[in-house]
Amino acid sequence: MNKIIAQKRGIAIAVVLVFCVAVLGLVTILVMNTRFHKGSHNVQFEQTRALMAAKAAMQLAIYKFRVLPSEFYKLHEIEKKLRADPSNSLLINKLNAFVDIWNKDFDSDVPGSPADKINQRMNSIDQIDANNRHSFKVVEFKLVSRKNKGYVKDYIQIRSSGKYGNSEKILEELIEVTIVH
Repeated sequence: MNKIIAQKRGIAIAVVLVFCVAVLGLVTILVMNTRFHKGSHNVQFEQTRALMAAKAAMQLAIYKFRVLPSEFYKLHEIEKKLRADPSNSLLINKLNAFVDIWNKDFDSDVPGSPADKINQRMNSIDQIDANNRHSFKVVEFKLVSRKNKGYVKDYIQIRSSGKYGNSEKILEELIEVTIVH
């Protein structure tokens, strides 16, 4: 009887040792896998934040267009006149002045702009260090008109850029609008 108990005890110890080695192997694989992906998580985090910043610039541009469309159409009319007379320096200066005024609201690097206020809020919520800060702006904001090609609708093309840390993302969107001529 003592022999049978001794054999069972020996098998139980062997089973427990094999189970412990298996668990230790799985834990080792998990730790190594987590270490291997640690760098990619930081990159994904930065890319997500850069995309969020570009989206903030895009949403700000859409909001401004919906609230103040007449300012944008004034820019479009000056561009149309400039296409008819490209050497008119008065129209060029007027267009550049209006474009500067229009785009300052979308650049987070312009102090006091709506984009700067959004940027400050984004940076304060994240509680980030000085090396990783959000930055965004609208790169392009123009009317794409197809009036002479038989289309009734026109489109506004917006391209925005967002940065966070070492990552930069660019978003582009076409918004369908109806222009009353």
